[in-house]
Amino acid sequence: MRVKKGTIVVVAFMHLIFSFLQGEVLNSHAQIAGDEAFDNLQWELVFEDEREGGIVQSICVTPDYIITLENVNDLADTPDILKAYYRNDVDADGNPVEKYSLATRINEIHYEHCNGITYNPNTNELIIALYTNAVPENRGSVYVLDAETFAYLRTVQVTDDYNLLGIDYMPESNQYLIQTDFEARNSFLILDENFELVEDLGEYEGTGMGNNFQDLCVSGDYILNFPLTLGMGIGDFLHVYSISRRELVAAPQIDFQFEDNIVFVEPESLCEIEPGVFLSVVNVDTDAEEKKVRFYEFTVPYNFEVNVLAQGADNNKKENFAAPRGSTQVVKFDVPKGYRVQEVLVNDKPIDLGKYKEEYELEDIQGNYNIVIEYAKKAMTGVIITVFVVIIIIALLVLRVIYIQKLRARKKYLARKRRRRLQDEISINRE
Repeated sequence: MRVKKGTIVVVAFMHLIFSFLQGEVLNSHAQIAGDEAFDNLQWELVFEDEREGGIVQSICVTPDYIITLENVNDLADTPDILKAYYRNDVDADGNPVEKYSLATRINEIHYEHCNGITYNPNTNELIIALYTNAVPENRGSVYVLDAETFAYLRTVQVTDDYNLLGIDYMPESNQYLIQTDFEARNSFLILDENFELVEDLGEYEGTGMGNNFQDLCVSGDYILNFPLTLGMGIGDFLHVYSISRRELVAAPQIDFQFEDNIVFVEPESLCEIEPGVFLSVVNVDTDAEEKKVRFYEFTVPYNFEVNVLAQGADNNKKENFAAPRGSTQVVKFDVPKGYRVQEVLVNDKPIDLGKYKEEYELEDIQGNYNIVIEYAKKAMTGVIITVFVVIIIIALLVLRVIYIQKLRARKKYLARKRRRRLQDEISINRE
């Protein structure tokens, strides 16, 4: 496939239509909490490994593995090194393993410069942005690998006008975002699932720090990458671009807090391992000629999404709001008159209504929530019983009043009778 600039207007218009139809995605509250989220980042060393003479160029994660590609060199007959580290403390079959230990090492295929890699969960494939084309037919192409066996599947040519620096898969839209090399002025492009152009986000040559770009990572509206500043003496930086604004919005300097014995540093690639949590790969050399690859993690402030659906009454009610990571949010059960709460599902799990009668509290939020409140009309049996009890009580009160009235009348009758008898006795005694 050959991507030409003349197609941009058409694909941009189609993208707008697609975006409109996908409004729920665009309006999502789950996202990084603004440009200021990248201030004062703390880079935590998670683990490290030995390099084998080359430079680790790219990283991505699957549900089970952390995948890296080490470029040995750019010669077409030199195979590069793919390594898969265990991401969890159990493997894909549930067997205990040491987290971050090496699961697989493959040194069979030449991946060109292997400057970028991403994982597509829909196809269960790894896609590699080659960057170079020592093999002429690799120009403007990506390699596709099986994400379980790491076997080569196919080559896809995106264009023959330039090579691809970086790539990431965007699951929300089932699209890829790539960055071109200098021949297309380091443009950011959005591709569909078939690697066809959807939108050109513009040219970014000369933006930010450095004179070239490493691999990239997409999170919501943000594109993150490392500029190449090697040998410039200005330190290392993180670039943050906005997709919607089409501009560089942050370029914080990185402090890895290295030891004094580090003599070479090159951050290469990063990926999002959880919402707002990123894992980056950094090549370092020591003054003792040790060659290592280090894995650093950093977390940014992140707003998760809470969706509330109240249904079963006359009108269903939908609400969604942003909830900052670590915050506590209270969801109230606003029960309509004549109804009761029949069931409340929190991420598809019912809660104890005996414990939570009027509201539910979400504590230390670390993910999105979907809450469904199901209303039901109050049962008529209860109303009938209530009315019956009221009638019985009223009847008893009426009977009591009648009884008291009759009792009083009886007492009056007996009193009159006694008075007559006394009067009769008095009259007889007089005679």
